[in-house]
Amino acid sequence: MAETRTARRRREAAEAKARERGGSSFDLAERAGSIGDAARSHPGIIITLVAVVLAVVMLYAPTRNYYVAWRSSQDLQAYYQAISEQNEALFQDVGRLTSQEGIEDEARRRGWVKPDEVSVVVEGLPEDELSDLFAEIELEDTRPWYIKVLDVVFFYSTDSWQ
Repeated sequence: MAETRTARRRREAAEAKARERGGSSFDLAERAGSIGDAARSHPGIIITLVAVVLAVVMLYAPTRNYYVAWRSSQDLQAYYQAISEQNEALFQDVGRLTSQEGIEDEARRRGWVKPDEVSVVVEGLPEDELSDLFAEIELEDTRPWYIKVLDVVFFYSTDSWQ
């Protein structure tokens, strides 16, 4: 459709006014047309972008499953190590409590005395380590920054295996 002389003058005046303001006189339809022209003139780039997006979408689920399995394994190994250390401490206590001196020491620690002894209470001493043995195991967060980022990307949470 041919542009009339009056319409062309109006368009040129609008473009000149837009240039003075520092803007563009192109409307959305013209921009969309130029994007479409660019896409038609460079089909290889569009095909490559579509292939990359499809590959990322298709590989996300298996990659996430692998990452969650790997991280769960790491967390479970750390948890197992903490439990092993706790069990070792308990076995040492069992070994200590199987001797007569160990039984007497534990009885005195709990405040028991023999009939011929006098009981004395001492305050201000540090808490006993045995009470900590039965507390829930808290693992220290020693993950590097990139593991924290990947945990967010793959929606990993330690609650998934506990």
